[in-house]
Amino acid sequence: MLDTKAHIACVILASALVMVPITTHAQSTLVIDHSCTDIQQIPDQWLDQARDLAFHYAHTSHGSQIVSGLQYLASQDPRYALSLDYAGSTPPGSTPCTPDHLCVYDGNPPERYITPQDYWSTQDGIDRTEAVADTGFFDFSMWSWCGEQSSNSTTTVQQYLDTMDAFESSYPGMRFILMTGHTDGGGATLLRNNDHVRLYADDNAKVLFDFADIEKYDPDGTYFPDTNDSCPWCQPWCDANPGVCPDPPISCAHSHSLLCYLKGQAFWWMAARLAGWPGPDAAMIFEEGFESGSWDGWSSVTP
Repeated sequence: MLDTKAHIACVILASALVMVPITTHAQSTLVIDHSCTDIQQIPDQWLDQARDLAFHYAHTSHGSQIVSGLQYLASQDPRYALSLDYAGSTPPGSTPCTPDHLCVYDGNPPERYITPQDYWSTQDGIDRTEAVADTGFFDFSMWSWCGEQSSNSTTTVQQYLDTMDAFESSYPGMRFILMTGHTDGGGATLLRNNDHVRLYADDNAKVLFDFADIEKYDPDGTYFPDTNDSCPWCQPWCDANPGVCPDPPISCAHSHSLLCYLKGQAFWWMAARLAGWPGPDAAMIFEEGFESGSWDGWSSVTP
């Protein structure tokens, strides 16, 4: 199964050796996982570019972990400046973004706690998502699972994927970012459903924020296949690495402060990649001539 290894290390698949920023919306795969949480690797020039991007982000409580991480990073370093605007009763009538800040519009009017029915699984939710996209203020839109992936049927997962693809077809100036569901202790249904999303993203040139994969690896790369969203490994790792974890801890819904910190960093990594940063391994070349981060069958030697 894909989830039994570090499956896609921040890989972008392109159709030529020329670097093309994803903000041009050329269809290429980008996966953000546990190997994308060290934002010290991102050059300042690409953080500058990332601060020009605008995201529509809808979620329930688990998805707020990303926002908590982003807020913490913004409080620590002006390079990670954040413009966070919460949805009101109607879509914004003017841009909610502050210049030179990574812009996140949180919610899907008229609510901020957004279930599948409020974003993609019902016609009302689809209409609300499209109303936000219709404003023209956003480059990207994404929605986070709660615990649904632990019980979803494959039909429901495919409905989600088909709807996200339809959004992207309707709004070619935007990309709609896929997500995996949070860990649950190693459940087979969750693994199947998350792998369904991963394979679809790879096969259909989508952007994927791999929420579950980030939860399964500590910052040293140790793998915890049967972890859950409370992050049992987090505090022992923090105790063994004094001065690394946020202090005081971040308030992190359902989980440990460290996971919010890592997910916030992964979001910045994603923003920098979407702004055009080729990533730290951009020199690696596929055997048939395509550029990559890392993947089975890729070579570091130019053909």
